[in-house]
Amino acid sequence: MKKMMSLALLTIALNADSNDQALPPDQPMTTQESFQSSPWDDYGSFALAEFKMGYFRFSDKSLRHIYDEGLLDLQLVSSFCVWKPLYLYLAGEYIGAEGRSIEGHYRTKIRIVPISLGLQYIQPITYDFKYYLTLGPRLFYFHQKNHAPGVASQNKWGCGGFVNTGFMYYLSEHIIVDFFGEYSYKRMHLHKSNPSGSHLQIGGLTLGAGIGYFW
Repeated sequence: MKKMMSLALLTIALNADSNDQALPPDQPMTTQESFQSSPWDDYGSFALAEFKMGYFRFSDKSLRHIYDEGLLDLQLVSSFCVWKPLYLYLAGEYIGAEGRSIEGHYRTKIRIVPISLGLQYIQPITYDFKYYLTLGPRLFYFHQKNHAPGVASQNKWGCGGFVNTGFMYYLSEHIIVDFFGEYSYKRMHLHKSNPSGSHLQIGGLTLGAGIGYFW
């Protein structure tokens, strides 16, 4: 009788142990689930609307001398994904300043409106930090007015080029800050009476920052 009871208790213990092992332990997310919930997918990467502001410095020495207090560069930018990591880049800018002519020290002002179309390469470094490089053609509208007697105002259109680069950092899933550098080139032919010279490189270097929304 004792042997029968011992055998029954042993059987019950073995069954309880096997049932414990059959219970599913806490498992981490599968690989597929982890991809589905990856933070890369939570951050915008299709279309970007951005406002930028920077300090513009002319490449041309005579223009730097006339507008020695610097120029403010305001930009509205959009980027649209055409095939990752390539984006179509569109931008409109406004650059303006006032200064004094080299000869006679007459008051003068300048306005430049560049319109850019380019191809942008965006490379993620981490899910919330990206590097980009952009290049393409740029259409320039140039206006300069000098108050010196007998000097006509200049109004010209011309096509040049640009390249810019920078880094984007995500403050949230869609809002980014952008730190950038940009260089543009356009050799403009002006009237001989222009006090700055008849051939000017109206492009230059811009350094600045922006804020944008990424869908």
